[in-house]
Parts: sequence; C-alpha cells; structure tokens
Amino acid sequence: MRNRILAGLLVCFSLVAFNAKADSIAGVNLGQAGPDQWAVFTLGSNVNPNVDISGQGFVQGNVGAAGGGNVRLDSGQAEIKGDLYYHTGGKLKNLGKITGHTHQNAATDTLLNQAALDAQTASDNAWALPVTPAYASLTNVNLSGGQNITITGSGQVVLKLSNFIISSGTFTLAGNAGTNYVINVSNQFSLSNSAKIILGAGISPTNVLFNIRGTGTQVTLSGSSTFNGVLLATKRSVAISGATRVTGEVVANSVNISGQARIIQAVTPARNN
Repeated sequence: MRNRILAGLLVCFSLVAFNAKADSIAGVNLGQAGPDQWAVFTLGSNVNPNVDISGQGFVQGNVGAAGGGNVRLDSGQAEIKGDLYYHTGGKLKNLGKITGHTHQNAATDTLLNQAALDAQTASDNAWALPVTPAYASLTNVNLSGGQNITITGSGQVVLKLSNFIISSGTFTLAGNAGTNYVINVSNQFSLSNSAKIILGAGISPTNVLFNIRGTGTQVTLSGSSTFNGVLLATKRSVAISGATRVTGEVVANSVNISGQARIIQAVTPARNN
C-alpha cells in the first residue's frame, strides 16, 4: 500500500513539473503545447486514431494525445523513445516499443486539455500577427526542380502565404540569434522529393513556427524531406512518410508517421543551461 501511495505521489509530482513549463516559440506562446513538452501533440477532435505510427516510424521525445486519445503503434519496429500521455477515453494499440512511461489518468487529462487549448490560442495569435512589410508581396512558396529561396531578417519576421509547396527544392531561413520566423499558411502545405527547410547559423527549430490554418487538405511531408521548426496545424491531419526527418515538434489534429520517418523533439535553450 505504501509503495502504491509513493508511486502515485511521484506521478503527481512529475505531472506538476511537466505542467509548469511554458514555451514561447518565435515570439508566440504555445503554453503547454510547446516543444519543450512534446515531440508530437495531437488535439484529436473527431479522429481515430490521434497518433498512428507504422513501419519504422520513430519519435524521439514525448507524445501527447488529447481529445479522442487513441494511439496505435502498428508494427514491431514502430517506436516512441519517450513518454506517452493519452486521454482516459482513448485506447492504445502497441505492437511496437515505448521506452518511457505511459500516462492515462485524470491528471494527464488536465494537462492534455490545457495543451489543446493553448495550441489553438497560439494558432489564433500567430495568424493575427501583421506581415513583415519587406515580405508583404510574397504570398506563395512553390519550389521544384532544385529551386532555392532564402528569407532573411531580424527580430520577428512574419509571412502570410496561401500555399507552401516544395518538391525537390530548398527553403532557407537566415538571420541572427535574435531572429524568429512565423509563417502562416492558409491552404496547402507539402514537402516532397527531398525538399528541405534549412535554418541558418544562430537559428534553432524553436525560432521557427509554421502555422497551418483551417480544415483544408492534409499536410504532407514525404520522400526524404527535411523539416526544421514547429509545425502547428490544429485542425488538420499531418502525414509524415518515407525517410523524412523532422527536428522540432508537430502539433496537429492527428498525425500519421510511416516508412522510416523520424520526429526528433526540439531542444530548447533552457535545456542547455
């Protein structure tokens, strides 16, 4: 009995410590939904499952499944190298490997519910930011055939795009250690054929927020693509496949990870101190 009580207290204390964190990404406060908390976080509204990992899909970091709370690891090589937090109404199908602990209780629900609210608030706040005048005329990114584009600036740089589509091209974000990017996208977001989002010296994934709005088409990252930053798509599904590598965080309504795709949780500056 005493051991059970101690174990329960340990869980409560760990959740309190977890819940005390709050992340400001590119000048936008993600609260409990930020990359210091999660590698993958799903809001799970009217979807089943929230998180689906198949093939050799791999997540390094914590995974949170709010809303419906259903999580599937569909193959023996699927792996979450971290803790899994999922809503008490959800189910876990685990044919793979979870190296950390699984959390499913009332305290976890409170944390997940707050993170879901914080994610949507962050998306709304990011969308309301004024576009940086130097980039007001840039309303679409559509690169293919090895095309490249470099965006540079200082302070907070905000873009508002209809589409962000890269097939076999490179999108580079440059600046200095104080540069943050908020890139709002209202329609299609797609990376394919070894597309790359590259960050210049002094810019980390926690300085970059891609905010995909609305309930439009599925967000796709495929074909050995590279994504650095925080991908926020609160009302969309995100599919990450092939040998794609994400360094940062993915926040979406649902996330599907397949093939040899990898998501690596961002390391914030606070963790380096």
